[in-house]
Amino acid sequence: MKEAADFLSRAARDGRRIFVLCHRNADPDAVASAIVLAEVMTALGARAKAGAAEDVAAISEAILKSFGREIKVDPDLDAELAILVDTSSLGHLGDYGKKLKESGIKVAVIDHHKPVEETKLLAEFYHVRDDFPSESELIFRTVSELGVQLTPDQASLLLAGIVSDTGHFRLAKTETFEVVDALLKAGAEYDRVLNLLRPPEDPSRRVAMLKAASRSELQRVSGRLVVFSELGSFEGDAANMLVRTGADVAFVGSDEKGEFRLSGRARQELVKEAGLHLGELMEKLGKQFGGSGGGHAGAASACGKGTFGEVKKQIFKTLQQAFENKE
Repeated sequence: MKEAADFLSRAARDGRRIFVLCHRNADPDAVASAIVLAEVMTALGARAKAGAAEDVAAISEAILKSFGREIKVDPDLDAELAILVDTSSLGHLGDYGKKLKESGIKVAVIDHHKPVEETKLLAEFYHVRDDFPSESELIFRTVSELGVQLTPDQASLLLAGIVSDTGHFRLAKTETFEVVDALLKAGAEYDRVLNLLRPPEDPSRRVAMLKAASRSELQRVSGRLVVFSELGSFEGDAANMLVRTGADVAFVGSDEKGEFRLSGRARQELVKEAGLHLGELMEKLGKQFGGSGGGHAGAASACGKGTFGEVKKQIFKTLQQAFENKE
């Protein structure tokens, strides 16, 4: 953590123009991390702004509005340094990632997903801790190392990121609760955060979940229940829903104009029992199809060139080999 704090401290002292960027369809963990780190860097002397690629999730918009914050979508590429948070590869920035790479702007990465070698090679600074259940925890630890005291609103934003990314603490570790305790002492409003994370149900999301269920395709792989479904939005939510309703592992995705995108979720019991790591699977899949991928052991995504049907066949083959090797 000290290494990350030292890098950020030097960048701030130099007064560099910095964008703290997070992935497309930015969730609460991503936007909280980007905004808090940008504000901290500004307080330390940098000219920093928070940004997100392509779009921000509706629930994140609601949280930002409640705390009077804004995040720039696809900011102009006029910075000296782009710090990626909650983003393991440029592929998770979509077309904006391609523009960033071509711009020549230096890149730093502070992330909590499985390391991606391609991203590591292009980064000026690379700090990845995939033992952290949420990016917001990693940002809190880094800010603490910098000796910065968070405001109550900043603490609340990071708390929202933690609650969201750990599935209301289902994926939390002992250290997570130490961070939560520190955030509450810094003035985080737990009740307010919980209310914001329970927004009115989006009718379009409800329709998407029903479509995902109706389009689901069940296959058995070495006795495990593997479900595929095709959907053009809310893919991660749909994969979560399919796992909650009985799948051991679920993949939801779509293809358009020769390119696919895909989200996967797995039961924690399967991850532990079979040693399955969806982040590793998605990274290999992305490379195989000329794209990118990555994530956590139980939640990951990928994108690339090809059809969803071709991707399903490869996933099925990979899972067969993985499960059979564990028997």
